[in-house]
Amino acid sequence: MSSRRGLIATLGITLGAAALVSLPAGVASGDDPGRDDCARTSDFRLRIFEASNNNSRLTVVGVVWSDDNDVWEWRMKHDGDVSAEGKLRAKDADRSLRIERSMINLPGPDTILFMAKNTATGEVCRTERQF
Repeated sequence: MSSRRGLIATLGITLGAAALVSLPAGVASGDDPGRDDCARTSDFRLRIFEASNNNSRLTVVGVVWSDDNDVWEWRMKHDGDVSAEGKLRAKDADRSLRIERSMINLPGPDTILFMAKNTATGEVCRTERQF
């Protein structure tokens, strides 16, 4: 009986550790489904996941929720190289801006940086995540 309990305990610990280490395919390491804080009053989120129809591509979505309709300069980097950049005005009822880009899913971990800066206030939202 005691060897059976030992086996069950070992199996439970092993499965528990595996659950803590593994991530679902659509979740980036460190990706929080909630919002992150910017330097002042705005919030933002970065999501990274494999494209639904092509696992050699990543879909990267950066969203900033602002409390005004100022222009924001934004930039996305993939493994240190600029992948996309531009300017966008926060809009809609929630005063948000949303940037979605497709990137190549390189072998090994991909490091994605998202940065947005409010051109009027200087507020910066910045995060770097691995997928």
